[in-house]
Amino acid sequence: MNKILILVLLFTAYYNASALPDSTAKTTDYSFIIQDSPAQLFTMKQFDQCYLSAYRLFARGLNSITDNAMTSDLIQLCLEALVLTPLSHEEGHRSILTSRNIGSVSQPYFNESGAAYVKGVTDATLKNLRDTDLPTYIRLHTAGLESDYMLTKQMEAIGSFGFDDYKNYKWEYLMRKLAILQYYVMGLFKYDIDLAEESNELERDIVGFDTYGAVKNLYRPNAEFHRYIRYEDLTREEQLFISRAGYRSLINLLNPMIIGKENFKLNNETSINVGMGYTMSPFGDFIDENIWVKYKSLNFALYARQAQNKENWFSAYGVGLVDYRPIERVSVSLAGHIWRQPKNLDFNTAKSFSGGAVDLDVKYFLLNQRKTIIKGISFDLNFLFKTKGFMPENMFLGKHFGLSFGSTVRI
Repeated sequence: MNKILILVLLFTAYYNASALPDSTAKTTDYSFIIQDSPAQLFTMKQFDQCYLSAYRLFARGLNSITDNAMTSDLIQLCLEALVLTPLSHEEGHRSILTSRNIGSVSQPYFNESGAAYVKGVTDATLKNLRDTDLPTYIRLHTAGLESDYMLTKQMEAIGSFGFDDYKNYKWEYLMRKLAILQYYVMGLFKYDIDLAEESNELERDIVGFDTYGAVKNLYRPNAEFHRYIRYEDLTREEQLFISRAGYRSLINLLNPMIIGKENFKLNNETSINVGMGYTMSPFGDFIDENIWVKYKSLNFALYARQAQNKENWFSAYGVGLVDYRPIERVSVSLAGHIWRQPKNLDFNTAKSFSGGAVDLDVKYFLLNQRKTIIKGISFDLNFLFKTKGFMPENMFLGKHFGLSFGSTVRI
């Protein structure tokens, strides 16, 4: 069903753009991952990238055929609120189970209780995952928010480098930010979910309310197993962590794109944007400081990250060159990451280990036309090598070498 929805969005956008091409629209790339690593549909990164490209194409087509911006905005807002935001959020959860060869069913449409689910997993399977691989079990709770966070970070890069018109992802960006805040800030008001566990365990949501379940299991991984955790079920110390997450989540508002400012021009050749972000991790949470610099045809993305488990802080850094075009038909993106993280991704330890990753993406445009609607189609290859450790959107917490391929459509 999810694949069908993306295809419908993509076909509609292409048809609209083809029928009524917008002469004022900038040439834009839309990238799709056909097969990622592991080779299972969909990994988190694969779904996020395909979803965002399809959405931007859809919004571009919609903006080109609607009589006024208000009509397009209203359609996008309705789709975001009712369908699209929970769709990708639940896919984030589901991707963790799939990477561990655990079958599940994504039900990303609101039920009578107003909740979207990933279901179809027994209590015994989930308890075994908790008891044998706690970091992955915690990540199962936080993966929806991880996916939401990485989608906003992708859009911030797109805006900072001027890769697309803001109107083509504005509502996706703003609604995604709101969705992240909704989960975290609710803890500041001692919000309680009003859900009773279904009698059939296969009909139950895999994790219940994301943040409460994650925090309870970080502090008490050996407690009696329950999926649906209420605020009143948390200890005082756990409630303080929920408050910590709630206050820190407000950091996600610290980006000029919130008010529609994509970047700041320093001169005719240089522009810059800065922003901050926050979300939870398999061992606690982290804060990012992001910088995007465009100098002539060079695009640089940099970040510093401070991760924290229960009490201890761990640093990480990353730098990337994005969409560098040494020749007309070739685009190269290269990123390097280094980190220190708690040993065994443990919530309590002060001990740490060092690690990192190198991520290389190469696109070769087989078709490269200037005067047609579709100006180019590429074959994309991505190579990733990472040591052990948590890397957002990557499905592996251990050492991994991955190869993926896809295609980019230039319109």
